[in-house]
Order: sequence, then structure tokens, then C-alpha cells
Amino acid sequence: MPGPERRSNEIDKRNPYSRPTAAHPAPASSVLDAATQAAIQAAAEAAARAAIAAQQQRAAAAAMAGPQAGGLAAAAGIAGLPQGMSNFVKVSGESDPRKVAGKLAHTCRDNPAPAMLTIGTKCINQAVKAICIARGYLAEQQIELTFQTAFREGGTPDRPSVALYLSKHPNSRWVPLQGAVELSVSGTSQPTVVAGALAGRCREDAAVCLVGIGMDAVSNAVMAIGQTRLYLEGDGKDIRAWPEFVKVQKAGGELNAIKFHIHVDRLR
Repeated sequence: MPGPERRSNEIDKRNPYSRPTAAHPAPASSVLDAATQAAIQAAAEAAARAAIAAQQQRAAAAAMAGPQAGGLAAAAGIAGLPQGMSNFVKVSGESDPRKVAGKLAHTCRDNPAPAMLTIGTKCINQAVKAICIARGYLAEQQIELTFQTAFREGGTPDRPSVALYLSKHPNSRWVPLQGAVELSVSGTSQPTVVAGALAGRCREDAAVCLVGIGMDAVSNAVMAIGQTRLYLEGDGKDIRAWPEFVKVQKAGGELNAIKFHIHVDRLR
């Protein structure tokens, strides 16, 4: 008995040389299959391009953060600069702290806190002032800001390059600790020496804070916080700071200063 009739416009799969012709075009299902295959291939190529772009962005972020910052990120659980390098604020020596603070507060209300990139003593001082002011702007939303110092490539002893990684928290948990020991930092203090004293207090779980008067002192305090983080890596501890403006009595008068309250995080 003869088998079912094969339609003349079907491709004979038994004959590898059989192809549709103008007189016998391929059925619609074959055309759709070809279009689907083309769409799949295009999607795969687009995904490959996106993966390459993402890898390049991660490499750029790692280069910007520097190897020391990357090491601290791994040890202390600090997020690197976000993909695409969009969530950071560059601070120059001429930046207006109030304008920078406004940008920080606006970002932190609805988004993750940014990183602040600084080079040089004056830039670091302006960045810390901006954090102090932004804390006031965010008080109504019950948001507190802390920062962690990470060293970056490209700096010199005269022009240190650091990133201040900001984090936001409910401000109910960030209150000054009673009986905290104040370590004074001057413009001539060696950050490594201050860091040694600070690390010793942190190992003892003692309440401690740094107080600096003037641009150089503030910069040295920030550098000491970064160095202390390195000293404490082997102890399974890390620190973060929240700064505030204070008045101090010195030389028979009242001077403006910045106090860095230190909080110790246990990593293990």
C-alpha cells in the first residue's frame, strides 16, 4: 500500500540536496524557525557584548579603588565602587562643603551611600566637613552617616589619595559613648603613630575618639583611621567613624574642631 502523499513544497529530509524553490517555497513554519534562530543568535551576541562591558567596568572600578582598598574590601566586607562608577562624589580643595553635603544627603535619602574620592589634605578636610553637614541634613529622616578610609593608588605623602566609603544607618544606634578617651591629633602628628594608639584602644574594646583642630589635623586623623584598619585586619576587627563639629578650649580660647567617634566592627 502506498504511503501518504508528501506535499511538494516540503523539504525532503532524506535528500540533503533538496531545497525549496520559487515554485515550491518553504512553508511558513520553516520561515518562522529561521527567524527564531536569528533572534536567538542576536540575543546571544548582545548578551556576550553586555558581559564583556560588565567585565571592563569591574576592572575599571578595581583600578580606581586601588589594591589596598580592594584588600580592605575583601577583609572588611566593604563594597567596591558601584558598577559603572556612577555612585561616587569627587571632592576638590575648592569644593563647597555645603553643596557637597546637599548632594550626599539627596543621594542617601533614597539610594545607597556613595564613596567620596579625595586627593590631598585640603580635599580630605572639605570631604569631612561635608559629611558633618550632611549628617545634620539627614537627621530628620533618622539617617546616620559613617565612613571608612581606604587608601588608593596615585597618592604621595604630601598628597594622599584616599576614598571615604560612606554607609548609612538608623541614627538611633549611633550615640556618643560615655567615658570615651579623646586622642588629640595635630597637624604634625604622624598618622602611623596615632593609628598605633587607636588600634591598641580598639583591641581592648575601649571607647575612643579622635579630635583634630585645623585642616592638617583633620587629614591626619582620616589617614590614621585608614592605617588603623590595616593594623586590625589580623585581629578580625574593623573600624568606622562618624564626625561632628565641636568646640574645644585651647590656649585660653574656644576653637572649632572635628571629633571622630570610632565604632569597632567585629568581622569574626
